[in-house]
Amino acid sequence: MSGSGLSRFLAMHNEGSPVERKQSGRGQVAREGDPNPETPGTRIMIGASKSKPGDALATFLAMDDMGSPYEMQRRGMTQAEAEGVEGEILGRDGRAVYPGDLDETHTKLVGYFEEAERNSDSARRAAERDRDYFDDKQWTAKEMEALRKRGQPDLTINYVKRKVELLSGLERRSRTDPKAFPRTPTEEDRADAATQSLRYVADATHFGQVRSDVYQNMLIEGFGGCEIGLEDDGKGGAEITLTHVPWDRLFHDPHSRRADFSDARYLGIVIWMDRDQLLEMFPNADEVVAETFAPSSGTYEDKPGHVAWQDNQRKRSRIVQVYWLEGGDWWGATISRAGFLSEPQRSPFKDHRGRSTCPLRLRSAYVDRENNRYGAARTLIGLQDEINKRRSKALHLLSVNRIIAEKGAVQDVDRARREVARPDGYIEVAPQMRFEVAPAGDLSAGQFQLLQHATQEMQASGPNASMAGNDPRDLSGKAIMAQQAGGAAQNEPLADALRQWSREVYEVVWQAIREFWTGEKWLRVTDDMGKLQWVGLNHRVTLQEELAKMPEDQRAMAMQRMMLQPGDPRLMQVIRIENEVSDLEVDITIEEGPDSPSMQAEQFQQLTQLAGALPPGTIPPDVIIAASSLRNKEQLLDMLKQQREAQAQQQQAQAPIAQAHAVAEVRQKDAQAQANEALAAERRAKAVHQVAQTHRTAAESPAVPVGPVGPDGQPILPGQMRVAYPAPAQEMGAPLQ
Repeated sequence: MSGSGLSRFLAMHNEGSPVERKQSGRGQVAREGDPNPETPGTRIMIGASKSKPGDALATFLAMDDMGSPYEMQRRGMTQAEAEGVEGEILGRDGRAVYPGDLDETHTKLVGYFEEAERNSDSARRAAERDRDYFDDKQWTAKEMEALRKRGQPDLTINYVKRKVELLSGLERRSRTDPKAFPRTPTEEDRADAATQSLRYVADATHFGQVRSDVYQNMLIEGFGGCEIGLEDDGKGGAEITLTHVPWDRLFHDPHSRRADFSDARYLGIVIWMDRDQLLEMFPNADEVVAETFAPSSGTYEDKPGHVAWQDNQRKRSRIVQVYWLEGGDWWGATISRAGFLSEPQRSPFKDHRGRSTCPLRLRSAYVDRENNRYGAARTLIGLQDEINKRRSKALHLLSVNRIIAEKGAVQDVDRARREVARPDGYIEVAPQMRFEVAPAGDLSAGQFQLLQHATQEMQASGPNASMAGNDPRDLSGKAIMAQQAGGAAQNEPLADALRQWSREVYEVVWQAIREFWTGEKWLRVTDDMGKLQWVGLNHRVTLQEELAKMPEDQRAMAMQRMMLQPGDPRLMQVIRIENEVSDLEVDITIEEGPDSPSMQAEQFQQLTQLAGALPPGTIPPDVIIAASSLRNKEQLLDMLKQQREAQAQQQQAQAPIAQAHAVAEVRQKDAQAQANEALAAERRAKAVHQVAQTHRTAAESPAVPVGPVGPDGQPILPGQMRVAYPAPAQEMGAPLQ
């Protein structure tokens, strides 16, 4: 909590915390779990139901007879809205009541399923054939019988499986976690909580594997999907589930043309269950369970189709789970041929625009002009047949010989055939009769040439050999990168379709998180480096927790201002909700694509060479790390950012000290300069005084004659006779010098 937020709380503490003001009706609508028993006031409710937002969810999760028969452990195929919608009809349990006539609706839903099964028959047969080719079942029963009679081997060189598994492997290598971005600057701090919430759901539901299973269905059968559901977490809340639905258990509106099924009127799941299991789930539906849909002999038949050991007492029933669009809302129900096993319930899920959406999320690879769905394997079937048959034919021609003989040339024709086939065979031929062995090698050569051409076409289709890393040619690095880039571009439409599907699933999951995770929830997540992190959602921060984050002196001042003492009940007041998700709106992105490590390595090498040629520091380390393919480069960038911030804070903390040192140094220099100036002035004054004293002394002293002087001290002028006188200092009688 920022300082300004705490200041606002301190300024209004007499009125109660923001949560208390909501509860007392002085603010916004209070959230579930917020009321304080000691706080008076009336909660403001939303909708006509006048029930708490979590009541409908709790009621729904507690109902055992409304479970989804698909995946027994899940509770609830659909659920009433968590908050009542004003004007709708609600039952005693708080759930929305279906407004239509149940008999008419049941007839309509049965018609939906039969229409989908009837109109998709040819498309489903083609998809089953594509799956068989992936599973090495590439010869029909008639073809294998003909080969057996001919003595020709039924060789299978499965290129379809290689291509599909290569694309599936590329998808697994390019997996990335979702990331949520805020829509407004004020939500930037909470966006990370949204990201961690999505990653928590993805980890808990093994969404990576679900996504790969859906992608394989898209590649082979043409479409796949998963079902989003809710489970009771045992604590009064809900856990979000993501379950892959096998392709041969899905049906859809045959009039839907879009790859994402957004224009479909209905979608559904076919379910096979034991009769006693159905009666346990729906104990009040004996008559409905007794008359189920007729057994199917096609895509929707029970699996396995042929059971060697079968208990005649084990009766299996086929039921249908249908989702349909009506009145702008998606509804769901479980039905048999005779009636409803669970009455219609409105879908609890919404899309990113807040509109009702279907829990069944499907996606197609390709759609033809007849609305038939097909995958990448469809285009490989013709080449796969040619490779198998030409390879088998060529091998057969190499292993047999043709015999040209006149009638009666040998006594036993069958024995002669066997001897010709033996490398040490012995044949007796009648004299003068023609008997020639003509090898079929010339015919097999043509088959091998056509086989080579078909193999090259197969290798050029879909992901190329360079993407798989097994191109036998000796190619340069740039040539390999060019081929890999070309293969990546060719497969990008399928990868992009999967990304769009993943984002749609995450958007529905996020709306469910906002709707149903109303209480405080702690998420344990791990980053790419395996480091454990805890993220709290809807965390109710008390005054005591907020004060504990403050420095000791500020905390003491705040407690003194509010007249708080340790143990004061007011310390447990909730002052804010941290990482509240109910009103958080984010944009979800999934940044991934076909893996092209060679191209990225080449670009990174060029960048490092450029950095070495330029002066140090020209290219920042952040740029080099961001361009690398390091798995933990995000963590490295964060560490660099934190290091720079720490250095900036350290410099900011040291700035006053450095400034004080600078001021002291300037003052010291100023004082020294002033002292030097005073000393110089003193010296100048002394020099002036000394000169003045010298002049004064000279003025007071008599002048000293210049030149020769007489005994009287007077100078002797030129031309005057010099008379020697005894020196005054000499005594009389002393000899003259």
